[in-house]
Amino acid sequence: MADAVAKTSTPDAAAGNPIDITTVTTGAGVVDRQVVALGDPAANNKVAVTAAGALSDNLVQVAGTTVDVNSGLKSAGTLRVVLATDQPALTNKLLVTPDSVALPANQSVNAAPFGGTDVVTGVGASGAGIPRVTVSNDSSLAANQSVNINQVGGAAVTEGQKTMAASVPVVLASDQTTLPAVAEIRAATLHVTGTAAVNTALTITLPAAGAGLFHYITSIQWHKLYAVIGVVNAAGILITSTNLPGNPVWTTEQVAGGAAGTGGVAGSVVKVIDYQPTTPLKSSVANTATTIVAPLQLQTIWRGNVSYFVGP
Repeated sequence: MADAVAKTSTPDAAAGNPIDITTVTTGAGVVDRQVVALGDPAANNKVAVTAAGALSDNLVQVAGTTVDVNSGLKSAGTLRVVLATDQPALTNKLLVTPDSVALPANQSVNAAPFGGTDVVTGVGASGAGIPRVTVSNDSSLAANQSVNINQVGGAAVTEGQKTMAASVPVVLASDQTTLPAVAEIRAATLHVTGTAAVNTALTITLPAAGAGLFHYITSIQWHKLYAVIGVVNAAGILITSTNLPGNPVWTTEQVAGGAAGTGGVAGSVVKVIDYQPTTPLKSSVANTATTIVAPLQLQTIWRGNVSYFVGP
């Protein structure tokens, strides 16, 4: 039996108005129910009821504040809601700010900006999008960790023997044990020889070795030959040098013939210098000629030989 609404003749006790009664069929029979209107009937502003009996109304306020709609900031008119514990997976991702929700443990996050600036990746110069990092005070390299040194003092590292300007300075330890006296023994690779005419000075010249290079002399040999019976010079003859430490000088006699202290004959040969140091004698200045000079000696022919190599 369909529900019906009828006005009773019994007046409302408070206002003297009729009361609406609806007849409802239930499982136990037919009963009457009072009809109550929600809203303002006089203004025709009543809550609507759907065909299924559900109330339908337009919500414009929450707690006396206009309801917030669409996206925006929260206010007193914003309803607080929570997701159900059995909320199905959303079709679209729900975007949240990092401070409004706790991420699961080990959750990965792709950081696009850093400090408001796009993150910079790969090799390049520093910039606003590059986070500053420091090595912790308890960090250390693994035992025997290898490190490839590309620069020293801002200059690229080069290998092999170089001048001092292109080398890393080092110092010996204060308790360094005594080094052997022979620092290096190398075979001579260069040789200069010279012969003067009779009554003529002789100069042996080792040419400049090149930028940053020195002469290392391994042997100096000097002879004189009396062409005729010599002329006596009691002061003797001095053979001098340049660009050697201390500029060594050698003295030779000038007798009236042959070997020293004898009358001698023409054609006598006297060895004046036979210098063969334990370690090579290094020239004083790099890239500079080194000379050994024998002055004119009457009736004498000079012959000189110098063996050496060059190096830094």
